[in-house]
Amino acid sequence: MSDQFISRKFSRRDFLRTASTTGAVAATAGLMAVPNRLAAAAVPSSQVTFDREVDVIVVGSGSGQVAAIKAAEDGLEAIVLEKAANVGGTTGISGGGIWVPNNFAMAAAGIEDSREEAIEYLSHATFGQGTPELQEAYVDNCNQMVDYLRSVGIDWVLAPWFNDYYPEFPGGKPLGRHIDPVSTIEGASGGGALAQMLHRAGEERGVEYLLETPAKRLIVNDDGAVVGVVAESGGAEINIKARRGVVIASGGFDHNPEMVTNFLRGPIYYPSAVSTNTGDGHLMGMALGANLRNMNEIWGWPMYFNEEYGIGIPALAYEIGKPGTIVVNKAGERFMNEAGAYDPATRTFYTYDNGTHTYPNIPGFVITDSENRARYTLAYTQPGVEPGDWIVKADTLEELAAALEIDAETLLATVERFNEFAAQGLDPDYHRGESDFDKQTGGDTTRDDIANPCLAPVATAPFYATRLYPGALGTCGGLQTNTLAQVLDVWGNPIPRLYAVGNASGSAMGAGYPGGGATVGAGMTFGFIAAQDMESLESL
Repeated sequence: MSDQFISRKFSRRDFLRTASTTGAVAATAGLMAVPNRLAAAAVPSSQVTFDREVDVIVVGSGSGQVAAIKAAEDGLEAIVLEKAANVGGTTGISGGGIWVPNNFAMAAAGIEDSREEAIEYLSHATFGQGTPELQEAYVDNCNQMVDYLRSVGIDWVLAPWFNDYYPEFPGGKPLGRHIDPVSTIEGASGGGALAQMLHRAGEERGVEYLLETPAKRLIVNDDGAVVGVVAESGGAEINIKARRGVVIASGGFDHNPEMVTNFLRGPIYYPSAVSTNTGDGHLMGMALGANLRNMNEIWGWPMYFNEEYGIGIPALAYEIGKPGTIVVNKAGERFMNEAGAYDPATRTFYTYDNGTHTYPNIPGFVITDSENRARYTLAYTQPGVEPGDWIVKADTLEELAAALEIDAETLLATVERFNEFAAQGLDPDYHRGESDFDKQTGGDTTRDDIANPCLAPVATAPFYATRLYPGALGTCGGLQTNTLAQVLDVWGNPIPRLYAVGNASGSAMGAGYPGGGATVGAGMTFGFIAAQDMESLESL
């Protein structure tokens, strides 16, 4: 049995001595064989010669950079190990905004919010899979994290167009909780700017970044504490000691097919996370007996697929929710509120038919008319983009159905019903256009020719369509953590000096996505918390 599994009061040597005195020869032989089996996953510090020594190691250079920056600010030596050739991870290709209740920009704009409202909202928006203690820790620390980043030169601005995804839930806000980074990087914006600004702040405070240096295994001492990382750099293994702790911030497992198959409740297509997200941090923690949380969940968004270029293209709510568009399945039936937030919209794909043993909503089909195409620039119907293999154009809905193998009779009935109600500004089937989110994100408030900013008939030929799949911004399950971002073992005990943040941890948001930037905001906030906890520890 590896040292990390043994209680501090009961050493491996004591355990083996007890086993031998009881005459359990066969059992002892089995126990002695275990270290060889685990040697490739977790390394005893007694077997290691360290090449480097720092206070804090952060595995991953996305939102977890905050842990390294804060630690360095407070006098600790920090190093960031990044698997890719560039800094940023999935944070670097994200929108870069964060979801922060009761933030300074809301106060300046006169938008009222409170701790109590935020916690009440989270209790509903996480759909029973959130941990109240983690949600409270997030709400209580996210503004401190923002204030700290502002102090190191990373400022934020209110983004009122990106509201809570469920504003009608108790405590929800139509406007105000989403803030965007103010770029000080020439030519960069959003997540790209945020990642570079974090990188710059880190380097200014002495954080060292080792690129193309994937972490492989964790190093543990005789007490089971994590004291370092085995990494690979330049084709050789290097052993780095962490005097205070290790933060796993290596992202999700989107690009690990085995983990996707084993953990997710259904298939994902064309994940948007960086290709280096292969669950490395999950596996390193699991090797130490770490518990897991929310492993069946994703940050979902629908995806188009461009067959010509072989890439997935995200379909945001403001695209598929614009007036004159519907989404149907192969049976020709609608199955979602097209103007709703992208994460709950993705969930609708996973309806399972136990008669045919299929997911009948995969793929879905976005159908729009030429009136919509003339008014809106969408990823799949840009006026300058001619229909091809991935975009179908037809003069009639029957021809469109035949080209996509959709049930034509049902499609005609679906469009007829939708058009009748859309002309009245109503959607009794999926309530499109009723939520403030729908109107803000998917609606067109400039039009006075329609009764609802989200609804217009699909009626003007020619018609256009493309396939739509359930994609993912990232997986959001990982190592279970407590309010200090400490990783917990399967018995609920902290694994000493091991932390996890971002998509390598079981999200504080549970099964929900309360608002844009909830994932990046949580990663940075719990990185901030982890740094503070490591500062309180004695150096090993």
